[in-house]
Amino acid sequence: MEQPTENRSTPGLKRSLGLAAIAIFGIGDILGAGVYGLVGRIAGLVGHAAWMSYAAAGVAAALTGLTYAEFTSRYPRAGGAAHFCHVAYRTPLVTFLVMFFVVLSGLFSIATTSRIFADYAMAAFPGAPEVLRVYVIPIAFVMILTFVAMRGIVFSSFANGVCTAVEVAGLLAIIAVGLRFVGSADYMTFSAKALEQGAALTVVSGAAIAFFAFIGFEDMANLSEEVKNPERNVPLGICIAIAVTATIYMLIALISVSVLQPEALAATRSPLLDVVRSASPNFPAWIYSIIPAFAVFNTALLNLLMASRLVYGMSRGRANLLPSELAYLHPVWRTPVAGVAVGASIAVALLLSTRDLARLAQGTTTFLLVVFFLLHVGLLIVKRRPGEQPPQFRTPVLLPVLGALTCLGILYRQDPVALKTAAFLTLGALALFGVNYWVLGRREMEVVD
Repeated sequence: MEQPTENRSTPGLKRSLGLAAIAIFGIGDILGAGVYGLVGRIAGLVGHAAWMSYAAAGVAAALTGLTYAEFTSRYPRAGGAAHFCHVAYRTPLVTFLVMFFVVLSGLFSIATTSRIFADYAMAAFPGAPEVLRVYVIPIAFVMILTFVAMRGIVFSSFANGVCTAVEVAGLLAIIAVGLRFVGSADYMTFSAKALEQGAALTVVSGAAIAFFAFIGFEDMANLSEEVKNPERNVPLGICIAIAVTATIYMLIALISVSVLQPEALAATRSPLLDVVRSASPNFPAWIYSIIPAFAVFNTALLNLLMASRLVYGMSRGRANLLPSELAYLHPVWRTPVAGVAVGASIAVALLLSTRDLARLAQGTTTFLLVVFFLLHVGLLIVKRRPGEQPPQFRTPVLLPVLGALTCLGILYRQDPVALKTAAFLTLGALALFGVNYWVLGRREMEVVD
């Protein structure tokens, strides 16, 4: 397969984003729903040393972010991981699997964020029927997302800036009210379960959950064609975004276990709301039923738009790897309504299949870890390929090696059920690809921008 080339005569996207804009976009994208729902589960698993899991997840995210940074510097085009693996491996199967895994990760993320939204929405109504939190609110949330996605909502840079400001303000408020508690606990203390299973392995298990909160540089890479000097600004933007968000996450973890015991954090469905209530009883706690909604809605909608677009792309063109009916566009809205409906239906099925928030988050992480592993190996291939032009942003060979090993290490500590689910879905993907490749003779692959 030939490396895809860009038609220079075709008008491209407008390059209007500078370094500050792409860094802010990345910070807002990464500071999504994960920290609001997962800090309690990580604290319960690891103990007062929960910050170590966020630090480990931050290191893993940084290694992967640097691989994305060099790929973006080499090939500054939309398409993200699918495009990078397309030019690295030049193999239709790898490109298809990457696109398939990215779609699944988005759908698992929608189910995860729907659970987080319900937990915070119901925190103000402790006596409400459980069926509202478990089924009614999460499914209604997905239905609202579906309607918005079908109508083709386009987020401007201003709208993203507003969401980012709300999310950051909420986390900074937690830091402000809880900072005086820092130092009141021993942050090297592990839970009894962690000591029984091994502290280091438990920290990695916590990092496998926390990694969900760092996902976002895939979306930054997809904006490459709208960034000024993307070979420089996108890599720097990724580095800035990961550094800022990792610092905020570790501070939130330290404050959370300083204000409340890890056991108490693990027992609540709205851990950061309880932290605010304990640290500052006079602070209007209702605000923390609203702020998470901004983060959750933004994260979930972006994932549904991404997943539906990939489904649409995989259903049309020469490859046509999914039924062509899924490429149907609404005649008025001009949006891939069939792809949106399929994505939303799978998200609802995931909500009905499990109530475990951590397991849904690990499902998202599992698929993306496989993609990130392929990216690290792909970068090593590109670095050794003759004739490749040196990029503006280049990482040492050791970093993608460490990144690949880190991905394997976190995968090793994933929940066994999540791994079995991933393996089952991978077999389905391979069967789908096999039917198209050998039975129907569709042997070309198009990367969706």
